[in-house]
This record gives sequence, structure tokens and C-alpha cells, in this order.
Amino acid sequence: EAFRDTKNEYYGLGLKRSRSNNIERLQALLLIALIAQYTLYLIGKAAEILKYHYHFQANTIKKRRVLSYCYLGKRILTHKNYHIPECIIKKAQRSLINEIK
Repeated sequence: EAFRDTKNEYYGLGLKRSRSNNIERLQALLLIALIAQYTLYLIGKAAEILKYHYHFQANTIKKRRVLSYCYLGKRILTHKNYHIPECIIKKAQRSLINEIK
């Protein structure tokens, strides 16, 4: 899912559109994509904490996560009606770190 989020234009960052064969350029693009994807993960997790994810789901499943954090973060950024306070971003960061452990 994470690799798809990096290369797919609709679900993620559209890295496959770069059409680059230069290794240094690809490394730089991957670093930028990593930073952008981490930011989207944080925004997506914060949106889930605020229960915004239900606004983007086509179904009513509430027992498990349906949308990836990256996809949700990208959708939140394209809509101007959603505000995520800094304290929720910090809470999302702590939560993501705990999920990794």
C-alpha cells in the first residue's frame, strides 16, 4: 500500500510520472516523496483522530480502517473545509510512533 501511495497518481504522489532514468534525480525525488508521504500520513492519522475519515468513506464500516492514512491525508488537503490543530498533529505523530512499536 505504501509503495502504491508513492507511485500511483490517483492514490498518492504520482512518482511514475517523473519518467526519469537518472539515479541521482530518482534518489532526490524519492527523498521528497518520503517527506511528502510522511506528512500525508500525519494529516491522515490526525483526520482519523478528528473522525473526518467518515466523510470520505462510501460505506459505513466503523470497526476497522478503510482508507489509508496517505490517501485520507491527500483528500483532506484538497478540501479547504477541514482544519487540523497543531496539537492533533502532535497526537497523530505520537500515535503513529506507537503503532510502529
